[in-house]
Amino acid sequence: MLKENFYAAKSMMKPFGLGYQKINICPNFCMLYYLKNAELTECMTCGHSRYKPRTGRVKTLMAYKKLRYFPITPRLQMLFMSPRTAEHMTWHQSHHAVDGVMVYPSDGEAWKHFNSVHPHFSAESRNVRLGLCTDGFNPFGSFAAPYSCWPVIITVYNLPPGMCMRPEFMFLSMVIPGSSSPGQNIDVCLRSLIDELT
Repeated sequence: MLKENFYAAKSMMKPFGLGYQKINICPNFCMLYYLKNAELTECMTCGHSRYKPRTGRVKTLMAYKKLRYFPITPRLQMLFMSPRTAEHMTWHQSHHAVDGVMVYPSDGEAWKHFNSVHPHFSAESRNVRLGLCTDGFNPFGSFAAPYSCWPVIITVYNLPPGMCMRPEFMFLSMVIPGSSSPGQNIDVCLRSLIDELT
C-alpha cells in the first residue's frame, strides 16, 4: 500500500534502518570524500574542486557529484530475521549437485575453489555469498543531454535459484551519477561497499 506522501514513506522506512548516505565524489572519479578525506575541498589526484562556485544568494555548498550509498548490512540482517527467508539462507549448503550438471553457482569450479582456499568461511553455511553487477543507463532517454546513472546491484547467492533473482532479493547498494561512465575507476566508487563488507 502506497503512503500518501514522501514524508510518510520515509517515516515508515526509518525504523528499518534502510536509509542511504550521500558521499561526494570527484567529478573525474579520482577519489571519494569519505572517512579521512571527508573534509577535503579539492581532489588529491587531479585538483578539481569538490564544490560548485557559489552564485548569487546561494549559501550552501553544492558538490559537483555525489553518489548515494545504501548500506547492505541491515538488509542482510533482515533476511535472517524473517522465518520465511532465514530457512533458505543455507540452501546452497544442502543443495545436492549432479555430477557434470551446473544448475547454480555452488555447483561451479569457482565456488569449490573458494571453499578450498577459505575453509573457515565455507564451514559456516550461514556466511553470506554475494554477487555484484552494474550497468549504466540514461534515465532521461537517448535524446536528452548526456547523463548516465550506474546502479550497483547485490545478489544473495545463499538463496535458492527461484528466489535469488527476484527483485525483492536483489539489493540496490549504490547509485553512481555522472555525465560519463566511471570506467576503470569504478573501484573508487565501490570503496564504501568494500569497507562495509570487510
